[in-house]
Amino acid sequence: MIPVIQSPLSSASGRPPFTILIVDDDPHDTERMLHAIEEADLRSLGGTIDIQVRARAEGALRLIGERPIDLVLTDLVMPGMDGLDLVTQIQKIDRDLPVLIVTRLKGVQSAVEAMKRGAYDYLLKPVNASDLGMRLHRAIRMSEILRFNSAFKRTAQHETVAANLAGTSEPFQKVLRLVAEAAQGRSTVLITGETGTGKGMFARAIHEQSQDREQPYQVIDCTTMPEGMIESELFGHVRGAFTGAIADKPGLIELADGGTVFLDEIGELSLALQTKLLRVLEENEVRRLGGTRVKRVQMRFIAATNQNLEEKIRQGTFRKDLYYRLAVIGIHVPPLRDRREDVAPIARHLCAKFGKEMMKPRCSLDASAVTALSAYYWPGNVRELRNVIERAVMLAPGSTITEEDLGGLLPDVRKSDVLRDNVYASLPYLQAKKKAVADFTSAYLRTKLSIHQGRVASAAEDCGIPRQHFYLLVKRYLEGEKSADAD
Repeated sequence: MIPVIQSPLSSASGRPPFTILIVDDDPHDTERMLHAIEEADLRSLGGTIDIQVRARAEGALRLIGERPIDLVLTDLVMPGMDGLDLVTQIQKIDRDLPVLIVTRLKGVQSAVEAMKRGAYDYLLKPVNASDLGMRLHRAIRMSEILRFNSAFKRTAQHETVAANLAGTSEPFQKVLRLVAEAAQGRSTVLITGETGTGKGMFARAIHEQSQDREQPYQVIDCTTMPEGMIESELFGHVRGAFTGAIADKPGLIELADGGTVFLDEIGELSLALQTKLLRVLEENEVRRLGGTRVKRVQMRFIAATNQNLEEKIRQGTFRKDLYYRLAVIGIHVPPLRDRREDVAPIARHLCAKFGKEMMKPRCSLDASAVTALSAYYWPGNVRELRNVIERAVMLAPGSTITEEDLGGLLPDVRKSDVLRDNVYASLPYLQAKKKAVADFTSAYLRTKLSIHQGRVASAAEDCGIPRQHFYLLVKRYLEGEKSADAD
């Protein structure tokens, strides 16, 4: 029968049981440990204290995987897996779970090795009740601090991705289900979708929900790295590999060992780098630029792109084998215009977030504002919506944002949706086509300028066209409208 100790405070506390797991194959030592725990003063813990006993490390690991454990007391010498390996495995499962090593004097050296592997402390057999009580309290306090820090970090990360993870539409719920499924394993994931749909946020969500969430998460933006340096940034280099390489440097992939690598805009990689990346995916090995030695690495790769990779394969600019290696799990993030029912919850979340940051804690959207936001075409997707809400909260005179407050922040809905047939149906084909192009271009330019707060250079870079060409388009299609400065 598994013993349970009831604290005097248990009837008033209402807390879940505080569970101590003893791992020892010697029944006499286990009995002495139980008596020592009974004699130790653990009343300050409050609530019920539940003591679980397992004779083997394998059974202890199964229990840790099945239910919450707050503290582990383990012997070092046991049949099968020993205490050192048990500490190593517990660290992989829960770094914040304190482990106390209980050993005889001749096992002190091994206990020190266990502490190097992550054990919190050790004590000698036969166990002294007062010494045990002191060490238990210290370990528990440290565990509470570590768990609080981990919870705080997870909360901050959750708030960061919450805007993109808000939504009720079926297409969006399908994406969430795929994210949850992908997080359960370590298969590679390919996320596709238009610019601004939040592909990076979904990649982060997969990592945060996975068993590797405490491990490194490296983001590699394939569009921002200089052409001549991207290979070094990805794979690292050795001293003397090129001019300026004055020391060995690990690459971003190597630094993510044990965790997740997010390759944003994978379609921008050259064929040569695609070949090297494929080798890493298949061999789990990295060789630094200019080096001869390889290093074994183990991590999950998540890639994202706004391009049609299948079309790039047909054009010969993307490797077919790399595509299939990346797309073990494929997730397509639908544009915001295809899930308009998600606009309102995302907008309200962002409004509350920015209101809190800007000392407007009661900031909200009225019905007219929500209607206007939901009717807009959102070519810039969630990124554009975020920009509009942030500026609206900042500029609105009151705590309630109306359609008028959106004002110039949101292009006229009637002009923005160039797919409305009624506007063009009465015109000859060529005239209708000309008008459709003009309407689309003007709405597109307004949106890009809105996203980049009127900065022409930034908007032109986002569009992928030269600044001078962008400026000429603004002059041609937005003539007479209040435009941004030419930064």
